Amino acid sequence: MASVTSLGLHQPTALQYAIQEQLLPENPPASSYDWDITVDHTADEGGEDELLITKDTVIWSRGCIFRKCFGFKLEKEPITQALLTYFPTSENADEPQDNEAGTKRAGQKSDERKLSKALVVFLKTQAHIYFLDGTSHVVHMPFEVESACAAPRGVIIQRRQRVDMALAASLKFPRVPPNSFISNQLSPVSIRASRQSTFTTETLGRPKALPLRLNSNLDNLWDAPEKNDSQWPRLVVLTDPLLELGLVVTQPDRSAKRKSRRSSGKSPNFLDRAEEIIHVEQIPSHHAAKRGDGNLVLAVTINRETSMYTVWKLTYIPNEDPFISARKQTKKKGDRRRSSMQPGLPSGATTPMHPNFKESFGAPLPGKRSRKSEKFEKNDKVLENLESSLGIEKESGVTRRTSRRVSSMLARADLSASQDRSAFSEQVQNSSHPNTRRDTSHGGHRGRASGVFSGPSFNANTNYAVNTLLEAPVDSLLEELRAGGDFEGFHSMGLDDNDFDGLAQEILFTKIHSIPVDNSNVRYSLSKQPARKQCKVFCLAGPESIEDGHDRQQVLVGIQDPMEKRLQLLTLHLQLSKPNSTPTPEPDRTVVTFGQVRKAQNVIDSCKIIDGDISMILVLSQSIEGQRELSIQAPWSELTSVTLPPKLSLANLRSLDYRGSLINRDIGNRRAVTPVIGEIAGIRHPKLHGVVDILDEDTQQYHQIRIQLQPASPQVSKVLGVLRFVLPASSGERLVANWWEIVAWLRQQDVTIADIEWSAVVIQMFSIYLALGVDEATLPVDAAPRRRSRGFLRSSSGAQIDLGDWDAMNEHETPGSLTHPPWIENKAWEWIMEEEDSSLMMFRPNPEKDNVDFLSSHTKYALAYLSSIHGDVACGPDGYFPTSPGHDYSTRTRYAQDIFVALHVFLEEQKLDIMSSHVLSLASTDLRAVLLQVSQWLGWHEWMSLYENEMPLDWPEHPRGSLAVSVSLMTPAPDYWNVFDWIRAGLSQEPGSPVTTPPIRSAMASVVPRIGMFENLFQKLTLRSKSPTDFVEAMHQSGIVSVVLGSLPECVLVPLQDAIAQCQPSPPSRWSKGLLNLVDRSDVGSVLTRSDSLRVRSTSVLAPTHVASWDFSSLCQNVMDFNDAPSDDVAESDKQAVIRAIFKEDRRLDETKIMLNTARPRVVRLDPLPEWTEPFYLEQQKELVTRLANNTLSIPAGRGLMNYGLRFPLLTQKFHINGFVLNCTVKPNNVTVGVDKSLFTEEKIAWAFFHSGVAGGLSISRQAKGIDTSWILYNKPGNDLSNRHAGFLLALGLNGHLKGVAKWVAFKYLTPKHTMTSIGLLLGLAASYIGTMDSLITRLLSVHVTRMLPRGAAELNLSPLTQTTGIMGIGLLYCNSQHRRMSEIMMSEIEHVESEDDEEPLRSECYRLAAGFALGFINLGKGTDLKGLHDMRITEKLLTLASATKKAEHVHILDRSTAAAVVAIALIYLKSEDHIVARKIDVPDAPLQFDYIRPDILLLRTVAKHLILWSEIEPTNDWIRKNLPQRYHSRLQPPAHRSDYPPRGPLNSTHLPFLTILAGLCFSIALRFAGSGNLGVRDLLLSFIHRYYGQCRNPNPKANFDDRTVQVTTRMCLDVVALSCATVMAGTCDLEVLRYLRSLHGRNDLDTTYGSHMATHMAIGALSLGCGTQTFNTSNLAIASLLVAFYPVFPDYVQDNKSHLQAFRHFWVLATDPRCLVTKDVATNAPVSIPISIRLKDSAEEELRMTPCLLPPLSDILSIRTVSPEFWNLELNFEAHPEYAEAFQHSQALYLRRRPVSDSPFATTILALGRQGGLGGLSADSATQPLEWLFDNVPALQKLTHAERSIVLDRGVGGSDVSNSAVSAVDARLVLENVVECGNRDDLLGLKGLFEWEEWRTRRAQEDEKEKEKRGSTDDEKRSDSYWSGESWIRESIVERLKGGVWLAGRE
Repeated sequence: MASVTSLGLHQPTALQYAIQEQLLPENPPASSYDWDITVDHTADEGGEDELLITKDTVIWSRGCIFRKCFGFKLEKEPITQALLTYFPTSENADEPQDNEAGTKRAGQKSDERKLSKALVVFLKTQAHIYFLDGTSHVVHMPFEVESACAAPRGVIIQRRQRVDMALAASLKFPRVPPNSFISNQLSPVSIRASRQSTFTTETLGRPKALPLRLNSNLDNLWDAPEKNDSQWPRLVVLTDPLLELGLVVTQPDRSAKRKSRRSSGKSPNFLDRAEEIIHVEQIPSHHAAKRGDGNLVLAVTINRETSMYTVWKLTYIPNEDPFISARKQTKKKGDRRRSSMQPGLPSGATTPMHPNFKESFGAPLPGKRSRKSEKFEKNDKVLENLESSLGIEKESGVTRRTSRRVSSMLARADLSASQDRSAFSEQVQNSSHPNTRRDTSHGGHRGRASGVFSGPSFNANTNYAVNTLLEAPVDSLLEELRAGGDFEGFHSMGLDDNDFDGLAQEILFTKIHSIPVDNSNVRYSLSKQPARKQCKVFCLAGPESIEDGHDRQQVLVGIQDPMEKRLQLLTLHLQLSKPNSTPTPEPDRTVVTFGQVRKAQNVIDSCKIIDGDISMILVLSQSIEGQRELSIQAPWSELTSVTLPPKLSLANLRSLDYRGSLINRDIGNRRAVTPVIGEIAGIRHPKLHGVVDILDEDTQQYHQIRIQLQPASPQVSKVLGVLRFVLPASSGERLVANWWEIVAWLRQQDVTIADIEWSAVVIQMFSIYLALGVDEATLPVDAAPRRRSRGFLRSSSGAQIDLGDWDAMNEHETPGSLTHPPWIENKAWEWIMEEEDSSLMMFRPNPEKDNVDFLSSHTKYALAYLSSIHGDVACGPDGYFPTSPGHDYSTRTRYAQDIFVALHVFLEEQKLDIMSSHVLSLASTDLRAVLLQVSQWLGWHEWMSLYENEMPLDWPEHPRGSLAVSVSLMTPAPDYWNVFDWIRAGLSQEPGSPVTTPPIRSAMASVVPRIGMFENLFQKLTLRSKSPTDFVEAMHQSGIVSVVLGSLPECVLVPLQDAIAQCQPSPPSRWSKGLLNLVDRSDVGSVLTRSDSLRVRSTSVLAPTHVASWDFSSLCQNVMDFNDAPSDDVAESDKQAVIRAIFKEDRRLDETKIMLNTARPRVVRLDPLPEWTEPFYLEQQKELVTRLANNTLSIPAGRGLMNYGLRFPLLTQKFHINGFVLNCTVKPNNVTVGVDKSLFTEEKIAWAFFHSGVAGGLSISRQAKGIDTSWILYNKPGNDLSNRHAGFLLALGLNGHLKGVAKWVAFKYLTPKHTMTSIGLLLGLAASYIGTMDSLITRLLSVHVTRMLPRGAAELNLSPLTQTTGIMGIGLLYCNSQHRRMSEIMMSEIEHVESEDDEEPLRSECYRLAAGFALGFINLGKGTDLKGLHDMRITEKLLTLASATKKAEHVHILDRSTAAAVVAIALIYLKSEDHIVARKIDVPDAPLQFDYIRPDILLLRTVAKHLILWSEIEPTNDWIRKNLPQRYHSRLQPPAHRSDYPPRGPLNSTHLPFLTILAGLCFSIALRFAGSGNLGVRDLLLSFIHRYYGQCRNPNPKANFDDRTVQVTTRMCLDVVALSCATVMAGTCDLEVLRYLRSLHGRNDLDTTYGSHMATHMAIGALSLGCGTQTFNTSNLAIASLLVAFYPVFPDYVQDNKSHLQAFRHFWVLATDPRCLVTKDVATNAPVSIPISIRLKDSAEEELRMTPCLLPPLSDILSIRTVSPEFWNLELNFEAHPEYAEAFQHSQALYLRRRPVSDSPFATTILALGRQGGLGGLSADSATQPLEWLFDNVPALQKLTHAERSIVLDRGVGGSDVSNSAVSAVDARLVLENVVECGNRDDLLGLKGLFEWEEWRTRRAQEDEKEKEKRGSTDDEKRSDSYWSGESWIRESIVERLKGGVWLAGRE
């Protein structure tokens, strides 16, 4: 039944390392270390991990290689145990792992997370967890760990019980007779007072081991320990290092519940505290899909008090939310912890108290007052030690947590234990029983036994003298305390009964059965050891069987007790019920029932051994005489004794440094010992493949042996598997045993055999057939096998080999029935096969020698075996094989046929796998030869001729020495069945031809999986219409996956691939992921997601090749100056590629970048007039450059828009923020002219630097990682805060990066009161926390606003700008909250009328405007639903301020509030369509009133009205005319005839309202269509820009004041309209708009202010927003933000903030929307340009765009389709899949897969023109040229078309992840052409099937075509994939050529 080989001595892999590192001494005794080997049966890798554990080190090795050493010397705690287990990994590996428990998201089941292996090392009070992939955790345990057990997920921890620290628990006392000397103080009364009459250990509290020392005092022997942690479970579980400990609970036992009065209803049911866990094992089952879910897990515990082993079923309890569930009474619990009661005393007055507090240690408990007779020093010392061990100092509640995570609530409690709890102890003791004389109390006064102290109570307070003398030594107690052990248990920490309520119940134990331990003696010595060391448990899973629809399996639980030499076996029966039969939840469908217990005595040791699927028990037993024997046995097979090999090697054959015995054979011989079974002391370390260690009793060495239980050859295993399926169950089980018998018999015969395993299986098959009866006449004379006449080629004995023996070599080169070595069939050796016969003769046996061929010799062996005893048992008259003479005729013939056919089908199965035909070619030839031989015996002539056809060419007709044995029992021949014939009939499905099913049983499907798949496929196809979709769906349901497709023969593959190719272009949307993978369209399922494995970057980030990076003008410039990309704002390369793809036609973006660059000197031209002198010319240059500096300083505001969100900064580099280069190069002289530095000091242009900082910060993407506290502080400039950094902070806040910043950073920045930094930080924080109403940020902002300070608070010296910021920040923070108090404050600030200091009033227009904006943000768009604000009359007050006339005395103050009131109304009633409010806020009807209203207020009121009436805005001239006051209609001539100066005369100051109202209308239109890219709107606005620009372009130098006012107003309006135009076309870089803006950028006259330049640059920035990757949206917040950012009143000079704070100009960030759709090639990750079709919700027609492009707002889009001939098309239907819209917010990239090239003229042309290969940026030349020569030189490849060549070369078509394994049509074509030339019968049969399929397909395609025409265009929804159409996967021309080839071959 087994074969045993020696693998040499086995030592721990890391032993040498440990000795070298001096962790262990030289030749360490085995007791100095623990050695543990963990074998993972469930994992795919099946690895072996070794742990070597010394007292302070754990060394991990894997696969005999040292991996890592973990040292724990510094921890000052001994290692209790180390083990390996699995923990769930964190959900997203890419998210930074946080060591807080909070990282686990609520509601996620931990089962779904992947498990990862981890090493857990338990010290006394802490666990160190090291994931083998690198992360580590330290978990503090709130108790001392006694032992632990690895569970399938996590680890079950057993805590040491307090009493156990000094006393053992395994002692059971007999009942004490009354006259015993022990009962000297026991009175009959107290026995009766005891609750239970029977004596159990429970009544004793905890018994103690006899302290067998001289000074033991018996009176305290029976004491119940008063400090009882009985409420606390003994077992807890840690399932995740980031979570709290979990509870191990069990189902309640009703009887126990009745007994125990104290168990409260709500507390969980724990296991009995005496239960100790000794083993947890998962039973592998092929039904269980995943580890840890669904598999049966068994746990074994021992109860040493009741002496019972219990087997439990372990299940994980799914917890929804580990942080919220089951948490109760937190407040009460908190109070309890601070309790001042003595530890352990319940605080209720009614609880009956135990009168005495006797110490179980004999020493006083810390925290108690000593009695007078005791020494005080001891107590002080103990307390001192307790305090130090618990880390209790004055402030030490936190100390221990800072360094490490304390993973449990309990551990935190142990830190807060009170220092001095002894105050009440004496008082309580005395007051409990005031009348009792203390020295005589024997417990009779207890009214009611409290649950903690139940049982006879012996009071031991009488013998003071004895007691103090006999106390346990204090040193050991102090030692316990010093180690920080859990000395007093949980009650001393203030944790009473239900303090584990906060812990989740994670594991449920369900009891299966208990058996008694049956120890014959009390073990004092072992009582201190954990139970797991005292016995050995293993679980063995039997073979699975199926009965009445249920899967059944036997499981053996073996418990080996080495002391008792007893093995107990529990048999459990598992039954997996049908899924729908029981209502129980999924994972728990396995029913476990207990079978029986067997006990085997005199078993010294045992373990399970597993070899592949076979598992057995290896038993080392001892007979009565003392003889020891090794045997393997199991209930499902027979007992077999194991004989050890004659020599055990002394070298470790498995270690890496073993050099092998071939080098010096003599030394190898000496290094071996002869084993003596009597000296074997034990069996250790069972591993995979039957490897186990045996322990030598004398030398204490481990010898490793391998017990092989199943054949090593895969082919033999498969053949045995086939036979087992065919034979009846009784003989099938004995099949492998019979095979082992034959192997043993062959070894005894001592014959020359190349492969003994194969020979044995051949003899077994022969003997099954020869058992049918042999015709005596045909028997050979000498049937006995010939003895071996010479040594093996590789002799194991070490004898000399005859190296010149050619035949000996041949025998091994051509094993079995082979006629030539398999390597001859390689291309390189083919010539030998093609030579004449003589060359092949060299592989034939030598004719002189008496050689017979393989089959003849094995026939003789089979006959000889049949005549032996073993053969007689198997095949004799009473044999168990069904062909033996004992069975009836029909049985014998039926099984003879079945076995033959099953082996034949197995051979046919191998034809369906092109890989097996190569790997197993020798084996399949062998098996075919065996079947040929059998068919000859049985006289089946048809089979003989067919098999002879399939034999190799050099197969001899009549082998030499062949035996013509004939079988006497006539057996009819079964029908011949060929797999290709069957598939041909199944696929073509002619109506008349019935599809024959393969002659196999359904049970054999596991042996012939592919035939099973095709059988399923044909069954499913008969029920369907056979359209391509049905075909593919049937394939998927039959289990055909792409891996199977890759290894099918080509003639079978073509029809399947054809169906796949039909469905590939547009697979149905209902398909699952598996179906999409099958048709190679996995890109459909993962539209917007992308696996991180493909990190291929585009190969080049340089400019596209056809755009010259040097044009003519740049070449003429100085080479040093020119640089393509400004160094400061280079986008990340990924974005770079996208941006270049967007603007690949021209250089518009480069032009914009040059305009918005401040890092290089600007170039201007100033031609001198003839009359200018040189000094005057220099003066003019200087003046020009100074004017231009004003322009340059305003650029950063626009650059922030252009570079928005493009960069991912390197966290290790400082982030550079640009300054300004104000010098200019003046043409034509090319001189560089500087500016006067004193005019431009940092103080004078602070805001310009602030904007520069914002521009730098805004270029950082929102998705950038690592922008946290440390990085921001790393970028903080030295000691002085700078304006640039202030802007940088604002930018980070606007991008949301300040949300994760530590709060103390804010105080660090705000303390110096640097105005700009305060502005930037406060506004940034408010923007990051927008709408959250965060209390801390509220306080931070309130401190900076005088109005928000409480009454009587000290006046803060804050600049008005900071206060303005604070007001606006509140608005953002409370955005959309309708907060009453904040609304009141803003309202009061807007209408504040007290007169102030006029020099610098706080409540300036700027401040009030901020309050107005803030009020608007707080109630954004809520005008129709003001909730609690109605009584404030906000609307009335604001309308009064905005439009009514004011009192004369307040008018100058309240005029500052007008703008604030208007914007507040606009935002509160935004999009509300409230006509009443709109009419009131609108510009007045009477033109006279215009004189009393500022022009800019008119503009604002116009905007406010139209924002309220949002839906009525129309981008038409008529709408504008309709909304202009009547008197100005004549000014607005139709756009048909444009002229700069209309005939109605020039503009004057009375026309100012016209100009501003018109600008307001333009601005309203812009906000309505922001980011839409609508060209109609653009053209309308451009016509007005043109007019305003014409008005401004030629200012009159001699203008009067009236003209000047018109000029200034027109310029303001021009700025507003330019910004409006850019807002509509945001992100498009539209050329028409850019032309105007470029002209405005070039202004450098005196009249153009800083603010006007700023507006122009912001417009340029908005036009190229995010370099074309972003645009604006029109949500409420976006419109409000744009109104704030583009507020029409711009500053006059750099430091001007009187009307509007410049920091608010960057609020446009809140309106951005990433809507740039990028299509990327999944193979290269490079962006590609393809057309897409967008369908909007409200329109029928589709809009075509080229990607990358900006999309319309997602809410308007119905669907997006790609329409590309080059890539597979995808469709995103946002209506059907709302999740797409969500995913789009994150990624905006569509990953497309390149189509394989079809052989259409289009594709070929494209290729000829040099399509870019699958390599991204490389051109066709460089990508394809290197291999072009192959096609011209290799004959087979010359016929390939252009398209086919590109398929061969372009392996990137499907992406780097797919195409490497994909089958291509070219491969199939080449193989099929080869088949025609030199194919065998099967290949030609396959071709026949292929031709029939092609004919069927052509016919079907024509029918489909006709049907389509019949249906006409009405039935458009019938998709293309429901018809067979178009070109087949292999072109028809190729099929025709193949047909021709076959015809010609037939002619020859």
